[in-house]
Amino acid sequence: MVNEGHRPPFLYKYRAISNETDLTKDYALDALFKSYAVFSSRKNFNDLFDSKVELVKPSLRQIKSVRDKAKSDDKSTYKYLNKWISKGKITIEGNAEIQKLEMEINKLIDSYIFLSLSAKNNSNLMWSHYANSHRGFCIEFRSDHVSADKVFYQDSIPKIGLTEFAIQRELGNANHIGTKIWQALRTKLMEWEYEEEYRFQLSNIGSGTMLKPGEKFLKVPYPPNFVESVIFGCRTPQKTKDFITSNIPFCIKFKQAYERKNSIKIEII
Repeated sequence: MVNEGHRPPFLYKYRAISNETDLTKDYALDALFKSYAVFSSRKNFNDLFDSKVELVKPSLRQIKSVRDKAKSDDKSTYKYLNKWISKGKITIEGNAEIQKLEMEINKLIDSYIFLSLSAKNNSNLMWSHYANSHRGFCIEFRSDHVSADKVFYQDSIPKIGLTEFAIQRELGNANHIGTKIWQALRTKLMEWEYEEEYRFQLSNIGSGTMLKPGEKFLKVPYPPNFVESVIFGCRTPQKTKDFITSNIPFCIKFKQAYERKNSIKIEII
């Protein structure tokens, strides 16, 4: 987990207005006014590779190696893995257990829910992609209230070895499994590095909130004082700004994004 001291003082959530004709029915504004955040599982993402994890199947040699190491000090693991191989081959039982593990860990990963935030409030691409081409708004959260962890970027999707998962499950090490999964879910491809993303999760294995079968997201309430300000986009219609400032039920700062020659500037209004 990322050290809290490395977290920026504020984290940002870009929001689009999907119903400009009737702002009273817009779900992003409803969430703002009622102070709740939408935590999603990876099943709800548009990006095919976001939170995709490669589950590495063990080779015969790997199974033998782990089994033999466990023979002297971990009889339970030894007996468990010994059923996987016989006469130089992976047994039918072993292949069935590997397939079962693959389904189990995918189901477990799918149950994790988290909120994606950014360390940046002046990203042209993010205002374009996530705030309806600058017509939406951005919520500025105080990071001391949001224990989000930094996302890391690399050239390939993360991997989790099924053998390691099987052993840790056999040993009852739920926290180890949860840490490995959360590390994988905080790893994205390099093309997204510009977002400077942080992720706030509620669903570490063994504790917290996890999705029920069939669910893709969860509304999670938060105290209004978690929010420092609302930032209006460069193109946010005056009608929308007036609606927000008139109807938000708690005291808050308002800021405005302005287009400059080569950048976006944020100012308090």
